[in-house]
Amino acid sequence: MESEGPPESESSEKSVVFSQQEEAEKPEEEATVNPLLQPALTGNVEGLQKIFEDPENPHHEQAMQLLLEEDIVGRNLLYAACMAGQSDVIRALAKYGVNLHEKTARDARLTLKKYIGKVCATITDTEKGSGKFLKEDKNTILTACRAKNEWLETHLEASINELFEQKQQLEDIVTPIFTKMSTPRQVKSAKSVVT
Repeated sequence: MESEGPPESESSEKSVVFSQQEEAEKPEEEATVNPLLQPALTGNVEGLQKIFEDPENPHHEQAMQLLLEEDIVGRNLLYAACMAGQSDVIRALAKYGVNLHEKTARDARLTLKKYIGKVCATITDTEKGSGKFLKEDKNTILTACRAKNEWLETHLEASINELFEQKQQLEDIVTPIFTKMSTPRQVKSAKSVVT
């Protein structure tokens, strides 16, 4: 019986050519990898120090830029070190200037969702005084919350600034109504009315 595939020598030649092409492509891939990533993931604080403090290191000049570099989802070196559980690396990154309190798009999205939920709960919870709200004000707030939820669903790749802007727009609608409801109303007492 004849084999269905190419002869053995032709197949091995193709694999040799293919592996040579892979090797030729590797330097391009390695050039795009952040040199701080490997030490951050493995807990090699000395490796990080060498890059940041040794002027002879080829990556020393661009170390700060590499520290702040993010992937397309917005994850940076700090995120990678946190996910790898490298607390020593996190302390070292903080020493070299990474912002430990920086908001991410995920944080901003979560903040907006929580705010929408809190506002809706306040409006719909009868114990919190939804009876205080005029029907028109209640509908205005619920419509605005629905609109922001729809915006979140349709803008999955929104930036931090866009998310904060949406939260600010919702606050601009909600705050005056809540303020109006929390301000004590002037009630005419029976004593002040003279007949």
